[in-house]
Amino acid sequence: MKNTTEDKNKVFWLAPIVVLVIGIFPLPLGYYTLSRLVVCASALYFALNYYKKKNQTNLWIFGFIAVLYNPIIPVYLYEKAIWIIVNIITIYLFYKNKDLR
Repeated sequence: MKNTTEDKNKVFWLAPIVVLVIGIFPLPLGYYTLSRLVVCASALYFALNYYKKKNQTNLWIFGFIAVLYNPIIPVYLYEKAIWIIVNIITIYLFYKNKDLR
């Protein structure tokens, strides 16, 4: 039997990576709103876990990601190229922290 906590963690680091990779391609505006929701929720999950573990550095990193990708008050960078760079950095951060150290 698999560990359910491990499966939940896998969803919260894998889902934002998948939506951000797909988001590199030109898609309708609705997709980017959905991707903001997925990334923001996952970043909040990571931030909460790092808060519980008293890891201030990663708490601030994922808190910043949650604010940057929040769907309620969106941050507009106006250039697709800038968002691609930000997405790649975000993908790296989620992958690097997939074990929630």
